[in-house]
Amino acid sequence: MSNTKNLIRIFVLILFVSVNSCKEKAEEKAVSEEKEMPNILFLFTDDQRNGTINELHKYNVQTPNMDKLVKNGTAFTNSYILGATTAAVCSPSRAMLMTGRHYFNIEPNVYAQFAFDKEDKGISNKLTFPEYFKANGYTTFATGKQHNGEQWVERGFTNVKSAFLGGMTRHFGTKVKDYSPETGWSEPYKNDEKFSSEVFADAAVGFIDAYKQDKPFLMYVAFTAPHDPRTAPQEYHDMYPAADIALPENFMPKHPFELADEKIRDEVLAPFPRTPEAIQKEISDYYAMITATDTQIGRILKALETSGKAENTIIVLAGDNGLALGQHGLLGKQNVYEHSVSVPMVFCGPNIPKNQKNNALAYLHDIFPTLCGLTGLDIPESIQTEDLTPVITGEKESVRESMFYAYNSWPGEKTRPNINNGGGHRAVRKGDFKLIVSAKKEVYTYQLFNLKNDPWELVNLIDDENYKDVKEDLQQELEKLIKEVGDPADLTKREFGLFDNPEAYNFKTKKQ
Repeated sequence: MSNTKNLIRIFVLILFVSVNSCKEKAEEKAVSEEKEMPNILFLFTDDQRNGTINELHKYNVQTPNMDKLVKNGTAFTNSYILGATTAAVCSPSRAMLMTGRHYFNIEPNVYAQFAFDKEDKGISNKLTFPEYFKANGYTTFATGKQHNGEQWVERGFTNVKSAFLGGMTRHFGTKVKDYSPETGWSEPYKNDEKFSSEVFADAAVGFIDAYKQDKPFLMYVAFTAPHDPRTAPQEYHDMYPAADIALPENFMPKHPFELADEKIRDEVLAPFPRTPEAIQKEISDYYAMITATDTQIGRILKALETSGKAENTIIVLAGDNGLALGQHGLLGKQNVYEHSVSVPMVFCGPNIPKNQKNNALAYLHDIFPTLCGLTGLDIPESIQTEDLTPVITGEKESVRESMFYAYNSWPGEKTRPNINNGGGHRAVRKGDFKLIVSAKKEVYTYQLFNLKNDPWELVNLIDDENYKDVKEDLQQELEKLIKEVGDPADLTKREFGLFDNPEAYNFKTKKQ
């Protein structure tokens, strides 16, 4: 009897140890799975304005693969860039994206220069998100347009394939280079037969197919499309006959008043005054570029699915700035109207709500801290913008109540703007209303729009006494935000104080 009891005790003990061992292993596995970091795929387009994803229902352009991302994730419908100090808007835009900082506070901040010094090790205010994620265990890969110099590419990425180092280029025969820390930069090479977006998609698909590491990866795929020259493969141009293109509601033959940089390269791509036929052709080619690039995005998404890594990958789709293409009589992006500062921004992946269109105010350079929030990493102290994670998850309705926009902030120490091209814009949005202050020579022009009722920015309410309080509130908010972001602009001086002796000029005001 005693032996039987002992055997029972031993059996119970073994069972107890076995159960607890299994429980501990299950808990360890659960903890391990919980701590598994998601991969990141960043798809970045060039000159694609917000609304040019068909699922967002503003422009009639075919984007089946971008549509899938919108349906499988959260799209921000009020997402913007802060602006630029230079006609090459994409350079400061990308510098802000990379650092999560306002461009007034990225050193060195010489007019039109946003390259990063090789000597800087990323511990200052120039820390970039690829660099930060690489330091936190990610394998980082880049392909496509890299517009802020070789140095930040070298610091941020462990693997670079088919990188274009510049602002704009032709789309067939794009000169690209490869880089790795072991071999350095390759000699430039090109493929005259392939469209640029296909070249970059080839590099991205190749990386996904070959990736066998246990470490998470961060992929930065930066297309040069739909930036001009708008030369997509012919099959895509055939999809958009120019005569069938609807003109935007705010199409104008010319802008209603003189403004900054109105005769720069972007603006002289079509003759003045703008004709419906010329603008239809511009939009037709633009849509062709977007759809051609959407096809290549589809290839990358398919490769990700095939790899089995899609479920644990955060995908971000965004653009670096918008484009006018006939709206307000303009072609380019050197202004602060909605068509030029609005950009697409979509997040999808683990724990991100699907098929959500969120109207919270968001900046492009919120992406750095938001990726930290979505992956559980601490947000670096150098960050100046906001983590959108609480908005994405529904914990908060918004992270800001107003937005600031700027163009042509100041000339820097070594460069002075041409007086005929000079000037600039400052703008603020709060709620449904947006105030734009434009400076050109001695003239200030004020515009007030109700974006809810007037999304095309056609009805200027600045002289309407019913909106006097709104105007005053926005002016105060604008002054406050100018100080908060470190903008040296002075709204009492000629062209915001861009010139050395602004006190020598008398001011005129003009209302349009």
